Parts: sequence; structure tokens; C-alpha cells
Amino acid sequence: MAKYFDAGMSDVSFVADEDLTQYQWRLMMASSTVGNCQLLDIVAPGDTVDTICGRMPIGVLTNSPSLGQEATVKVIGFTKARACAAGCQLTYGSYLSASNDGNFVSASDDAEDPIWGIWFGPNVANAGSAVGNVLLNMSFIASGLQMLATNN
Repeated sequence: MAKYFDAGMSDVSFVADEDLTQYQWRLMMASSTVGNCQLLDIVAPGDTVDTICGRMPIGVLTNSPSLGQEATVKVIGFTKARACAAGCQLTYGSYLSASNDGNFVSASDDAEDPIWGIWFGPNVANAGSAVGNVLLNMSFIASGLQMLATNN
């Protein structure tokens, strides 16, 4: 049985801007409606600073609300999250980027992917996926964007 970490950090409540019943443990982004969130479906690995501005993850959905219901989003600390090994194996301690379907993915070695978290779940072979522990820290956003800006 997997052990999931919890640092006791508070979750943040938003309103589901769409049906999120199938997207628990996925990355969310702010929607165009104040106070609402939606599935992160725009940012893809390899995007540049110019294409991701204003479209970044705000955290991981920890419940599964329908349209208009309360969406609970973990914004910092440890949480369960879904991750996929895309392009390389996902291993304990791997840096994570975001895919265009709300999943975390293993960050590429070319330093172009913003880092949104660190994987503390099981090892996952290429093209596999799992739910495991992820350490979220919004300071990774700033450092990821800084890395992008200096590499472009």
C-alpha cells in the first residue's frame, strides 16, 4: 500500500468552471471567470515563456466536482497527483513539468520545461502513468520561468 505524504497545508477553494468529475489529482489553472478554475489544458512541454504567460497551473485538484461545485485545489506542499512518463522514465525525485491534459510529466533534460513539482511516487516506465506523491512549490514557477528566459 502506498504511503501518501501530507504536510498539513491548506487547500484553496475555487468554483469548477467545467465538469471536473474525471480530473481528480490533475493540474488546474485559473479560468477567465473570477474565482473559478479549470483543467490545465494549454501548457505543453516545450512551450516557451512567450506562449505560457498567464496560463500556468495553480495547483492540483483534490476532489472531483461537477460544473459550478466547489473545487478544492492544493497549491503548495505534498499532494497526490497523476503523472506520466513521457519521453523518459519517471523516477523518485524527478522534476516534473506539465502536459496539455492536466497531468504532470517528467521534465525534459533540455532545461526548456518549467518545473512545477518533484515526484515522490513509484518509478514509472516510459509511456506509463501513476498516482503518487508530488511536492508542489509555487516558487518553482518563478525559477522555471527564469530558466526559460535565460535559455531563449
